[in-house]
Amino acid sequence: MSIHQVPLSLSMALLSVDIVALRLCQGRLQVMTVPCEPGSPAGRRALPAGRVAPETDHQLSQTMLRHLGRIDSTLPIWFEQVETVGNDFRDSRGWSLTVVYLVLLGGGQAPDRPDALWLNINSGESGKLCTELDLAYDHACLLETALERLCSKVQYSTLPLYLLPSSFTLSDIHKVFCCILGKAPPLRSLRNRFVDSGVLEDTGHKRHGSNRPATLYTIKRQAEAHLFNRLYQTTL
Repeated sequence: MSIHQVPLSLSMALLSVDIVALRLCQGRLQVMTVPCEPGSPAGRRALPAGRVAPETDHQLSQTMLRHLGRIDSTLPIWFEQVETVGNDFRDSRGWSLTVVYLVLLGGGQAPDRPDALWLNINSGESGKLCTELDLAYDHACLLETALERLCSKVQYSTLPLYLLPSSFTLSDIHKVFCCILGKAPPLRSLRNRFVDSGVLEDTGHKRHGSNRPATLYTIKRQAEAHLFNRLYQTTL
C-alpha cells in the first residue's frame, strides 16, 4: 500500500494480496514481516503485500507467489486464501481490495531479503499466541484472522504437519499442537489420527535420543489437506 495522497475512485481500486507467512522455528510460531514503505512511522513493520499485475498474473496465487518470492525463495508447503478485505480507508489514496493468504513455510533459514524479519507470535511451547503485534496499516487484524483460521484447522485437518520438516516424529506433531493451541491430545490419539488413517508413512528411519528411538514419518499425501471428524473435543 502506498502512502501517496493520490485519490482513487472505486473504478480504479487497488487490487492486491497480503501474505501471512508463518513458520515454526525452535518451538516458536513466527510471522514474516518487512519494513513499511518510506515515509511510514519509523520502526513499524508490515506483512508482505503487493499489487496484482494483470499483464503477468493469470490468477491470484501467482500474485502471492511472485511477491513472496521476492522476499524468500523457499516454496510454500501450504497456502490458502483466508479472506477478502475491501474498503475506502485502508489505503490513503482511496478504495483498496486485498485477498489475504495464509502461507506455511518450513525450515529455519533467514529470508533472502536482508530487511525481512521473522517475529515471534508466541513465547514457545505452550505459549499463548500474540495477535497484537505493532504492525502497520490493518495488518494486525489480518494476522489475527489468519491465526484464527490456523487454530481452527489444526484441530480437524492435517495442517499442523505442514509446519514440520520433511520427516518428523509423533512428539514433533504434539509440540506443534502445544505451540499453536497451548495444549495437545495424547500421543496415542495423534497416532490414531495421523498414522492409522494412512496420512503418514514410516520412513524406515528413527531418531535416537535419551529415550527409546522414535519413528520418523513423512506425509504420504501432500496434494491437499486431509480433513478429519471435527475437533479433538474429548482429548484437548
